[in-house]
Amino acid sequence: MSTGLSISGAVSGIDTATMINQLMSVEASQQNALKTRQTTAQKAVDAYTSVISSLKDLATKAKALANTAGWQGSVATSSAESVKATASGTASGSLTFDVEDLAASHALVSRNTVTSTGAVVASGGTLSIRDATGNETASLDVGGGSLAEVVAAINNSATGLRASTVQTSPGNYRLQVTTKTSGAAGEFSITGLDGFAGVDILTQGADARITVGSDPLTQYTITSSSNTFSGVVPGLSFTVSKEETNVTVEASVDGSKIADDVKALVEAANGVLGSLSKQTAYDTSTKTGGALLGESTIRNLQQQILSTVGGAGAPGVSLTRDGKLSFDAAKFTTAFEADPAKTASLYGATSVFTPAIGVSESATLPLVRTATTAKPGNYAVHISATAAREQWRMDPPGGDISGQTVVVMQGSKVVTYTGGVGETLVDAVAAMNSQLSSSNLGVTAAVVGASVFFTASELGTGSAFDVTMNGASVTRTVAGQDVAGDIDGYAATGSGAILSLTDEASDANGLAFDTTAISDADVAGGSYVGDVSYTPGLAQSLANLLDAVTDTRDGSLSRARASRLSDVKDLQDSIDSWDLRLEARRTALTKQFTAMETAIAALRSQTSALSGLPSTSS
Repeated sequence: MSTGLSISGAVSGIDTATMINQLMSVEASQQNALKTRQTTAQKAVDAYTSVISSLKDLATKAKALANTAGWQGSVATSSAESVKATASGTASGSLTFDVEDLAASHALVSRNTVTSTGAVVASGGTLSIRDATGNETASLDVGGGSLAEVVAAINNSATGLRASTVQTSPGNYRLQVTTKTSGAAGEFSITGLDGFAGVDILTQGADARITVGSDPLTQYTITSSSNTFSGVVPGLSFTVSKEETNVTVEASVDGSKIADDVKALVEAANGVLGSLSKQTAYDTSTKTGGALLGESTIRNLQQQILSTVGGAGAPGVSLTRDGKLSFDAAKFTTAFEADPAKTASLYGATSVFTPAIGVSESATLPLVRTATTAKPGNYAVHISATAAREQWRMDPPGGDISGQTVVVMQGSKVVTYTGGVGETLVDAVAAMNSQLSSSNLGVTAAVVGASVFFTASELGTGSAFDVTMNGASVTRTVAGQDVAGDIDGYAATGSGAILSLTDEASDANGLAFDTTAISDADVAGGSYVGDVSYTPGLAQSLANLLDAVTDTRDGSLSRARASRLSDVKDLQDSIDSWDLRLEARRTALTKQFTAMETAIAALRSQTSALSGLPSTSS
């Protein structure tokens, strides 16, 4: 800010303020050039921000398509309206059957009524819940034993039962208890309800049952605890709603839904390519260029996208002469319906396992998971320890389980079983397996000679459990163990039979393999089991590329944006310096012109004074 008082041309008659502004305008031309450069740089920053955002959206679509395990490549049909079928994955198959029975939830109802919900119906204060074999599965504290307290205790328990009071007429209440899930395994009984004359079965728990085949000699029955049957035919599930004969459900390969997904990805990619072209174009008519005109990073990205797609060989997708992508739905669906697995691999990823010498030729190492961090290549796999299922052996005295109490525990899940008098091991194990199944423990029991073996359903430490007989531990024959090893020379993580790598130093980072088919014999001669050749398909490769260029740490687009943002900041520093310089110059000019006006005023004053003096002659 200038100092002192300045009245423009008050004495000289010259418009000094305008002169100063004009002089300052000339001197500010360099600063204006900096502002123009800063505006251009800011436009580039904004353009890069927009490009990065659109590329991340495209990467999300590519990753979704690359997840071929989630492809919906089949459709389901049913010949009966009462049977609803659904298909998943890319499998095909059919099944013809008769619906014999529907699933039902077991339900009990009190034989008589009480006059209020406050009436005592369990004077002992405790209820015992027992399974179909009579074994107690829970003991519930019901407080004072009123009907309301009984209902609350059952509903607040972990028994899987639902209780309610039913008012059959004014002032008359019954107790009804039902399993929350259907199926024969849900059958139960309740003791301790001495306030009622008894408890009757309202609905018998039952499994849904279908019969396949018409010949009594070859037909077989399939049951389900619910009315939904899954896994009977790979990729096909169906729900029955009434008894029916000669029902056919079928899953057939249909690539139309996936074709729509591929088309959407191609259209999104073309949208991005069009935006990149617009950002780098030059308009000869307006003599203006896009915000990223001349940016080599963008030109390289365009070529990388086209090369990635063009080199994938994915059916249905091709390049056009004008640098865009084209999708032929008919070619895609033809290829997909001919070989769904191969087509999926050309969009997702493929891995080929070559066993090492000494490893069984039938050994496999399927790829179960990948990430955009994984690069194509050949990677050695070492397995130092294979995965194992937890197993315990129980030896009832003399092979007699009568009176023996067996407890199987896995975390918070507990199953308790007491052998009945004269009960055989086979019958006891059948009853225990029913309880283990309904409790979802992931453990099964089997009779071997005079012993009972309990085995985890899943491999690994996550399925570990404990078994006791009469309070004492039995013998653990196998400890649950996760697979251990390395991929590409880097330590991998084992979870059950899945071996995965999460090490950024390796090009194999993000790959995970199923080692179930690798046996102890395969690793007996050494931990090296073979090599895996990994090749990402179109969608996976595109996702890899887009993740790489937009990576916030070292992605080429992120670095380019950071560079232009740095230019904006540097230019702002220069502009701010010019502000100080120009302000100082304006202050100096103002002082100079003010001094000039002052000097002129003084001269005029002197001239006026001199003109008033008397004249003299020589």
